Amino acid sequence: MKKTKIQWCHSTVNPEMGCDGCELWPGKGKIVSELTLVIIAKIIAQQTAQVQKSVASLIGNRATSEIYSDRVQIADLLAAQFHLAEPARSQLVDAIRKSCKCYAGLLGTMRAGQAKGHADKFEEPIIFPGRMADAARWGPPSPEERAAKPWLAGAPRMIFLSDMGDALSESIPSEYLQSEIIDVADSDAGRRHLWLWLTKRPDRMADFGNRLLQAGIRWPDNLVAMTSVTSPATAGRAEHLRRVPSRFKGLSCEPVFAELTLNLASIDWVIMGGGSDVLADAFHVEWALSLREQCRQADVSFFLKQLGRNAIFKGQPLNLVDGHGGDWGEWKRDWRTREIPKTFQTPGILNPAGTGIP
Repeated sequence: MKKTKIQWCHSTVNPEMGCDGCELWPGKGKIVSELTLVIIAKIIAQQTAQVQKSVASLIGNRATSEIYSDRVQIADLLAAQFHLAEPARSQLVDAIRKSCKCYAGLLGTMRAGQAKGHADKFEEPIIFPGRMADAARWGPPSPEERAAKPWLAGAPRMIFLSDMGDALSESIPSEYLQSEIIDVADSDAGRRHLWLWLTKRPDRMADFGNRLLQAGIRWPDNLVAMTSVTSPATAGRAEHLRRVPSRFKGLSCEPVFAELTLNLASIDWVIMGGGSDVLADAFHVEWALSLREQCRQADVSFFLKQLGRNAIFKGQPLNLVDGHGGDWGEWKRDWRTREIPKTFQTPGILNPAGTGIP
């Protein structure tokens, strides 16, 4: 999309759609466990293993996207099997929804087979050659785009790669990543833009980048390597990101499920935000203020994208009008921090010839 509401970029493009799964889009086992917890809370007499086996059998071979699509039917069947009335049946539906937190997975599942350009099944990524090249031909941000996002002032068009999937999914060939992403970002047209490549698989990104180096292919300066950190359990992704042979590196901490203490060595940019789903986990503004201070101590740019649907401050809900909590007109003035690295601003980004991107 040439225009997007995402605050930290001007545009998005998806050279592939779909994903292998992650903590936000779990496999069947995680969902079975969550449903089992709901059931055994109501039926203490039965053993967990017995319930889990029954739930797994009922779900069968459904992929996560199919479980999500069939969540009401699955809840009805489980409620009948275990003689559960309301509110237990609704809790089963919610258990599936709470397990599936990935907005790309949710949108991809809802649009599969109905909207052009989406994978038929989110867990089976599909490639779309040429999308990057088409995006490379876009012009710089228009005056209207710049006015809408003044915090991106001075930057070229910032294009978020893979907001609807993960291009580092195992089934995506390295040759495709090189031709579709690396070559296009480093083309004459591509060097006019700043590409923001986000993955939850920075280990694969690092291996890919270093194989390129061994083959004599450099990582384009205008291709920012980024990974997601959602909790202390996934903070180790930053270690893998540091191995990527990119000039710039960023972290996307959205959604966040706990306070983060991060090693920000070699990190240029940190984006943070709360979840926007109806069942979003609580996002404590104190977490953002803590991470912002860490960024200041490490001389890293900090971007608070949104407070989410379930924003909390000093133990009290904020009850924001904006469903995503992204209207900083509703925020305390001290919270309004949307920084980008000064090196993202032209002519700070250099192409291989050492000239600024026009």
